[in-house]
Amino acid sequence: MAAVLGSESIFFITLISAYFYLRSDMSAWPMAGASLMRLVFPAANTTLLLVSALSFYLGLRAVRKNQLAQLKSWLAVTLGLGLLFIAGQVLEFTRSGMKISDQAFGGVFFTLMGFHAIHVLAGVVMLVILLWRANLGDFTARRHAAVQVGAWFWYFVSAVWVVLFTALYLV
Repeated sequence: MAAVLGSESIFFITLISAYFYLRSDMSAWPMAGASLMRLVFPAANTTLLLVSALSFYLGLRAVRKNQLAQLKSWLAVTLGLGLLFIAGQVLEFTRSGMKISDQAFGGVFFTLMGFHAIHVLAGVVMLVILLWRANLGDFTARRHAAVQVGAWFWYFVSAVWVVLFTALYLV
């Protein structure tokens, strides 16, 4: 998982670098008509993802204490928050007022957001599998490496979102 996260980090660093390169060459950023400056909704969506990282942490802590019912509950909470985040991203895509073909900004916005959304979706699939395995009794305080690795991925996805949110909405 460390190798996967390392390569994914390089992938996102490259995309974010392309964003800043394109941005530095534009006279008006974001493009006219883009409605990204309304921060309330993206900030709320960011909060969802950060709270989901906390809930995953609490699930990991629970399995380490052999509190398997709590593990299942926290994984379910994390899954629900992840799904809400994806729904929020879809809503953000539709309300942004632009298309992927709209100048450089539209292309880089949808590329960054889309690839991140794919990663969150992969994390949601991972959470479904972890929850299923938890219901089968596969995890104990001594045997929970899959939960640990899943947590690393989810923390990574959450951290990348903080960087994207900052770059696209705040800088």
